[in-house]
Amino acid sequence: MTACVGGKKPKIVTPLKDTKVTAQSTATLTCDLDLGEPKADVRWYKESRELYEGKKHSMSYSGNRARLDVSQAELADSAIYRVEADNRHGRVMSEAKLFVQGTVDFRQLIYI
Repeated sequence: MTACVGGKKPKIVTPLKDTKVTAQSTATLTCDLDLGEPKADVRWYKESRELYEGKKHSMSYSGNRARLDVSQAELADSAIYRVEADNRHGRVMSEAKLFVQGTVDFRQLIYI
């Protein structure tokens, strides 16, 4: 006899949104999730590479909001970012583009 195991898969409540920031500022991506039951694991990716907590990336989950901060964003941080939540009942994901715009230091412009 098979036991009936309860639970529910996670779901995206509010997806990630494309975000633009200026170089050297902090970029923040957020996604509202229902983690399901049992609580889903949340992971962040830049392109296909999983991100880990460190000086560059800070990840948190509070209430129902998953948050990724990219410190001192550089042009090289422009990419597609993805958040995934998964438990034994399923997996969900949301993606968005981060655009990092360079700054112009007018003091360094040379006029001819």
